[in-house]
Amino acid sequence: MLVIVLMGGAILATTMAGARQVVRRLSESWTRQAIDLVDARLEGFFDPVQRGLQMVQAWGQAGMLHEAEATALNHLLVPMLRQHPQISSVIIADGRGREYYLLHERVAWRSRETRGDEWGQRTQWHEWTDAAPQPVSSWKELDYDPRRRPWYANALAARDARLRRPVALETTGELSWTDPYTFFTTQEPGITSSLTYDVDDGIDRVVGFDVLLSDISEFTRRLRVGVHGWVCVLTEDGRVIGLPRGGRFDDPAARRRALLHKPEELALTVAADAVAAFGGPGAAGRDPQRFRSGGEPWWGHVHPYALSPEQRLWIVGAVPEADLLGDLQSLQRWIIAITVVVLAGAILRAVYLAGRYSRPLEALVRQSDRIGEGDLESIEPVESKVTEVRRLAQAQNRMRNALKSLLKIERDLQLARQIQQKTLPGRLPTLVGFEIEAWNEPAEETGGDSYDVIGYRTETPGAPAKLTTDRADRVAFLLADATGHGIGPALSVTQVRAMLRMAIRSRLGLAVIARHMNAQLCADLHGGRFVTAWLGDLDAASGTLSSFSAGQAPLFHFDAGRGEMHVLSADTPPLGILEDLEITIGERIRLGPGDIFAVLSDGLLEAEGPEGGQFGAERAVELITRHGSASPAEIVEALRAAVAAFTGGAPAADDRSVIIIKRNPR
Repeated sequence: MLVIVLMGGAILATTMAGARQVVRRLSESWTRQAIDLVDARLEGFFDPVQRGLQMVQAWGQAGMLHEAEATALNHLLVPMLRQHPQISSVIIADGRGREYYLLHERVAWRSRETRGDEWGQRTQWHEWTDAAPQPVSSWKELDYDPRRRPWYANALAARDARLRRPVALETTGELSWTDPYTFFTTQEPGITSSLTYDVDDGIDRVVGFDVLLSDISEFTRRLRVGVHGWVCVLTEDGRVIGLPRGGRFDDPAARRRALLHKPEELALTVAADAVAAFGGPGAAGRDPQRFRSGGEPWWGHVHPYALSPEQRLWIVGAVPEADLLGDLQSLQRWIIAITVVVLAGAILRAVYLAGRYSRPLEALVRQSDRIGEGDLESIEPVESKVTEVRRLAQAQNRMRNALKSLLKIERDLQLARQIQQKTLPGRLPTLVGFEIEAWNEPAEETGGDSYDVIGYRTETPGAPAKLTTDRADRVAFLLADATGHGIGPALSVTQVRAMLRMAIRSRLGLAVIARHMNAQLCADLHGGRFVTAWLGDLDAASGTLSSFSAGQAPLFHFDAGRGEMHVLSADTPPLGILEDLEITIGERIRLGPGDIFAVLSDGLLEAEGPEGGQFGAERAVELITRHGSASPAEIVEALRAAVAAFTGGAPAADDRSVIIIKRNPR
């Protein structure tokens, strides 16, 4: 009772005497947390731009950037734009008025070549897409000189300022940033960062990145400070580049129109009042400030973000005082009422409940603590005349016994997972002229998917094959998927793997291997169980692949020479269903330079998105084709990332496996 009285009084006194101090601390905590999130987001947004620009500068200084060699420039710059979507375009210009401009618009690409010293106002344009990579060229009259653009002048000014510094203070690679503006070509709001580079010919040269600002609003609009608070990002002159949350800016076109306007022009009254309370965006305070907007009290905080030593952005966060304070008088009345009611109940029931429940319940609590610490053996007798307490003690004993069983099952599952994972090849064999990558992710502790990649040599005719991971002559492949997932299917696919390894050592052909596997699985599997399997044999000398699929489909063969994807079907139904399964190995597939052969289990292809629908073979075809120049390891990572994005990061509902084979380009 004394604790209840003291607690109620302390809470009441705190709310009455310390409300303003609490509000200040809460406002600082909430706004600072949101501002820190925006600061980290801006760092992640702009840092790749700086590093990428410095990389392109290094290419230029190495003589790799020739504005007249569009194909070579595209080879260098297109991968960078793919990797950093916030960079919409790359610009390379020199003091003669020449410029190469590369623009990425979703799946479309445009480039512009300007040579003022040769062509005057004529500019040559090239347009292409990922699906149609052959550029379409055209000429346009354009009154445009890159030397008159702010990013070009800023880069030269930054270089000249650096050269005027004392040697001890000289730095290299300093980026210059323009003020946010509307891009000349795309009419999108953005900002340009630029650097000079030197190739020892006396001609000024500048490289720049156009950075879209719309992505900043996509992040700030999702941030909520308290219930009704918000965060926005402003330029040094007070224009908005990161919009606060609010229904008025749900439409992308409305957001685009709103950017680069001041808060008062957008009827963002609270934002304008917050900036005014700090004396403008450049007057950042260390502590949150209280201000009024629309007759209501608010708390705000302004924090600088440095783009460069000379240029900053400002992050503004604000939260209404009502979110922090609430209805203080109502809260005080509730505190008094609850304290009185609880105190009265405690007086009436304390003595009765103490003797009847306290001691046995304390014993049960001690038992629960020991169980929580993993001690399932120590048992303390619990005596009570209360039927519910006795039943609770009995339930606790049953729980202890059940936990013992569950822990044993957990240990067995962990052991089974370790055993299954050890059956997967720890190191893939090396095959001259080829790259191979494989990956597996079980949906549970153990999975119904498995794969094997077996390198071997046949050094002596008639002798058993020698398995090796170093410079193999041939490689045998297996990707097997048993129905279901868990211990039973895991045993089935492990059995298939063991049969394959034994057959390879015995130098059996694919047809004989598949026939023996099917016969054994028909004898072992019952109740509608079966195993889909793909078997392959790759010969490095001829560059050909023998392939047999029992229910494992589709298979993907990317012909790099023609830029075509061939989707192959299964040869037969799955193994373990028909005892007289007709097994015929088709013609060997010749893999040309850059060709890719991919096998994906249904756990990848049938992965479902949050709103329904499956990942599907079409997405797999598009992804493999788009990454045709990548390594197998990069293709696997791209597949994993694409499936994770499609499913929203949900745990795998089915086991996932993939094998990628690629012949090296010449």
